[in-house]
Amino acid sequence: MQNEPLVSVIIPTYNRGRLILDSVTSVLNQTYKNIELIVVDDCSTDNTEEILKSINDSRIKYVKLEKNSGACIARNKGIELSTGEFIAFNDSDDLWITTKLEKQLCFLKNYNADIVICKMECRTPENKFIHNFPNIDQNKQISYEEILKYNCASTQTIFGKSECFRNVMFDTRMPRLQDWDEVLRLSQKYRIFYQNEILVNTFFQKESISTHPEKAVLAMQKIFEKHKDAILSDPAIVESFFKKKASFVCKTGKNPKEEMKMILKYNPSAGTFIKSFLSALGLYKYIFNLKQKF
Repeated sequence: MQNEPLVSVIIPTYNRGRLILDSVTSVLNQTYKNIELIVVDDCSTDNTEEILKSINDSRIKYVKLEKNSGACIARNKGIELSTGEFIAFNDSDDLWITTKLEKQLCFLKNYNADIVICKMECRTPENKFIHNFPNIDQNKQISYEEILKYNCASTQTIFGKSECFRNVMFDTRMPRLQDWDEVLRLSQKYRIFYQNEILVNTFFQKESISTHPEKAVLAMQKIFEKHKDAILSDPAIVESFFKKKASFVCKTGKNPKEEMKMILKYNPSAGTFIKSFLSALGLYKYIFNLKQKF
């Protein structure tokens, strides 16, 4: 272990006492042993602190914030406290495959990457399979433009050189899609590769931020403001971006009139015209929500 670089693993948590032990255990049980695990407690009011302090492992560093500040501030605090050559992230309700760090570190070195993103298996809290994410079937370098077109990153799948995250920290103003925003900005400076292997099991919790589509709409607007020129320079990116935003708008119960107008303007087609027309009539959201049921 003397020649193995230290990997700092950061887990933000808030009131996940019933779940945090499994998440932490999946990190401590990695085949790659030279790690420090920094758990940043976002001022939990449940038994999270008690559970974490009961774990007898010197690799754990527990920090509790003075006030509830959000996952991005917690992750950034973990980055500031980290001492490893590499950094990885997990969420307090997700589980790593035992070989995750070992395989991602090997992949990063073999491909001369700065950051590696792996695939994850998505499940319900009852452990029912939903789908795998992202929908990419080969190892490859992924560009800034590709990430704009298709959000292929989730925080618990990201592994990379610590200098990358110190130079590009999480944007604390993002109400959602913080991982997409982070990787987009990282991709403008660093070499990011996709590793086509499932190394994470993620569970969608009912109280998760991902259940709030209105926050996703706001987040999409912020991402558009940051990357407007790049988005509008490519009709395919325009269509992909605003279709994604339109889906969130529909989930809020509204019709995505402006989003469909943007797609029609920059990438016109008969299909886009029909969708824009349906949205203007107030019908698009009903068709969208009906499709979601099947």
